[in-house]
Amino acid sequence: MGLAASLVLGLTRCHRPAMTPVTKQIIILGFDGADPHFAAKWMAEGKLPNLARLSRSGTFTPFGTTNPPESPVAWASFATGLNPGATGIFDFLKRNPETYLPELSLVAHTKARFLFGLIPVKAPGVINERHGEPFYQAAAAAGYKTTVIRMPLEFPPTPLPGGKLWAGLGVPDVRGTWGTFFYFGTDISKPEEGETEFGGELERLKFRGSSATASIPGPVDPAAKTYRRISTPVRFTVDGKGPKDVTIQLQSRSETVRAGQWSHWFRVKFRITPFLSIRSICRFYVIQASPDVRIYMSPLNIDPEEPALPISYPEDYTRKLAKKFGLFKTLGWWHDTWALNEERIDEGVFLQDMFRTMKLQEAITLDELKNDAPSLMVSIFTATDSVSHMFWRLIDPRHPRYDPALAAKYGDAILLVYERMDQIVGEVERAMRPGATLIIVSDHGFHTWRKGFNTNTWLVENGYMALKNPNAVAGTNNLQELFGQGSFFPNVDWSRTKAYALGLGQIYLNLEGRERYGIVSPGPQARQLLEEMRQKLLAYRDPDTGKPVLEDVFLGTEIFHGPYLAEAPDLQLNFGDGYRTSWQTSLGGIPAGILEANERKWSGDHCSSDPKDTQGIFFSNRRLETPHPGIMDIAPTVLKLLGVVTSEKFDGRALAFSGS
Repeated sequence: MGLAASLVLGLTRCHRPAMTPVTKQIIILGFDGADPHFAAKWMAEGKLPNLARLSRSGTFTPFGTTNPPESPVAWASFATGLNPGATGIFDFLKRNPETYLPELSLVAHTKARFLFGLIPVKAPGVINERHGEPFYQAAAAAGYKTTVIRMPLEFPPTPLPGGKLWAGLGVPDVRGTWGTFFYFGTDISKPEEGETEFGGELERLKFRGSSATASIPGPVDPAAKTYRRISTPVRFTVDGKGPKDVTIQLQSRSETVRAGQWSHWFRVKFRITPFLSIRSICRFYVIQASPDVRIYMSPLNIDPEEPALPISYPEDYTRKLAKKFGLFKTLGWWHDTWALNEERIDEGVFLQDMFRTMKLQEAITLDELKNDAPSLMVSIFTATDSVSHMFWRLIDPRHPRYDPALAAKYGDAILLVYERMDQIVGEVERAMRPGATLIIVSDHGFHTWRKGFNTNTWLVENGYMALKNPNAVAGTNNLQELFGQGSFFPNVDWSRTKAYALGLGQIYLNLEGRERYGIVSPGPQARQLLEEMRQKLLAYRDPDTGKPVLEDVFLGTEIFHGPYLAEAPDLQLNFGDGYRTSWQTSLGGIPAGILEANERKWSGDHCSSDPKDTQGIFFSNRRLETPHPGIMDIAPTVLKLLGVVTSEKFDGRALAFSGS
């Protein structure tokens, strides 16, 4: 591990227990967002033969999810067997009741210290905010050889005695974001330059002769007293080998790339002080070389060979993987959804990169099973989720972004990913040990998302939120502001506000004694207010259809319990099919109008859906005897199958299989 990684975080080295021989084996494959309705339909049509065979000889059933059915919430409960009140994960975001600002809920940070602004004397801290012991850690501690690949909410990674873990969702890029993409183009106008709403940086290219130089803003300078990013230049030249080539010069490397092609990986070093650098990797896609030059650059991934932050256990695991398989993405948010959502890459580029990434994980998973077989393997794939988010519009003619021409070309994208899922299942079956238990799950299902619900706007119009200037034009918050110097709720008069919304389906009371400017008294007043809001929300109808927008609304105390209940939302919203919390609501925005058409390519969702009709999938090569399995049941089930006794009191139950 390099100096930067040593500075940022030192991993705890744990005692290696005596390893139990691999005589029994449990393989768990996770396919984020895989939907039981799609699985059943395509199995019946003969398109998923391996899953169909499992459903006949073993088990296929819908799989209960968490409330809300969000990936971080559900995968936290998968790992620990606990409800969100005990894991502390209720949403991608949480709010700071002192400042009313949104914060990422998965990790906490402490700042670094530098002597004379040059010499690192104290590393910044990174703390995993998911609480509870994951079942794979308990298994490893009991002596079972354990391998975990791309596990969400494992940043920083949990030490596995004698095992291996590669962290997934939650791992940032070197900018500290969840994947800032870059777009360089002569087609960018001056007003377009800068940050996009959905996680991008746009820079206008100005050519002098055949070349143009741009800037890549990288990590925040931890040694600076004011907020600033460290940048490095990149140079583009269009007079390479032909009129459709662009030569890219970035630091010490140069590559000529044909239009319509990806570059190889570039290594990028950002020097913080003479004693400290952060290393990253990125790739370029040349969209067009003439008449406009248009170039996409991937997020600045942490270099797997020299990680600036710990992304695996042991710390050299990703280095060994990179030596064997070549450089690869390390970002937790693995697929380039933000770039497609901002329409800076097209569907074909997105799918090409997604299938390449999916193939890499398959290769690593199979290599581990064949060449270093563990007793417990967990591998979590996310393409099933990303493709459903981005391509649902092409299977839903009622969606505002339905496009018949694109549907004819890419309308089978979701099916193609499910077919790859099925092929992976077949390959894993052939690679696992005879008699092994195979369990395949997803964390939730999916819905179309045609309209966004502006929750804060609803609160304003119903008298629960007050604005300083009701006539002020609402600004647009963006994802970058979560990681920088963003300003949220600037127009809210907290002295007259009773409730506010943040995240993907949560409402919080402006509670006296909890929020800094709280005005709602705890006790009967708070309970009465929550019940009043619940009834009004359930009564709200879409003015275009007359149908209810929300299927259910829960008090946090009704669905969560545990030591972190105080951090839970006061109301949890569960939307019906076709609706979701708007993007601006999730960032504290207050746009005009309560309902708005979803005009983005991000067209399928689940994050604030009703969990009753957003269940995931459960397959096994063994017959399940326990009815209605749910995501909190996996942890106690695996430990029971392995015979591991733990002091953890699970909210889930151990599932029973025939013959077990």
